[in-house]
Amino acid sequence: MLLYFLTCNAMNEKQEKRKAYMQEYLAEYRKKTREIKITLSNKDYELIKRIAEKQGLKTSAYIRIAAMEQSKNLYLFPKDIEEQITLAVRNMRGIGNNINQIARYCNEQKFSCTDYLENGFNLIKIIEKEIKNLRLPIYCKKCKKKHFIS
Repeated sequence: MLLYFLTCNAMNEKQEKRKAYMQEYLAEYRKKTREIKITLSNKDYELIKRIAEKQGLKTSAYIRIAAMEQSKNLYLFPKDIEEQITLAVRNMRGIGNNINQIARYCNEQKFSCTDYLENGFNLIKIIEKEIKNLRLPIYCKKCKKKHFIS
C-alpha cells in the first residue's frame, strides 16, 4: 500500500511539473504568435484544401506560405510546375556551360566555330520556348491587370 502511495505521489509530481511547463510554454508561444480567423465559402475552402494536399502541406500552412509569398510579390507554384521550371533552368545552365566550353576550345584552336555556337543558341531558344509555356498569369494589385511571369 505504501509503495502504491509513493508511486501515485511521484506520478502526481511529474504531472504537476508537466502541467506547469506546458502553461509556461503556451504563454511564451502566445506572446510570439498571432491567430487569424478567416471565413471562406465551402467551395473556396475545398479548393485551398485540395491545393495544399497537392503541395504536401496542411491547409493552415499553405495559407500562411501563400500569404507571405504574396506579400513579398513572390508566387507559390504547384510542385509539378516548379519542378519543370527547375529542370529548365538547370538545362539552360548546362547549355550555357557547353557554349562557354565550345568558345574556349575555338579560341584555343584559333578557328571559327559558328556552327557549334548556332546549335547551342538553337537549343537555348527551344528551352526558352518551353519556359514561356510554363508562364502563369498573376494579378497585379498596382495596375489591376494580369501579367505573365517571364
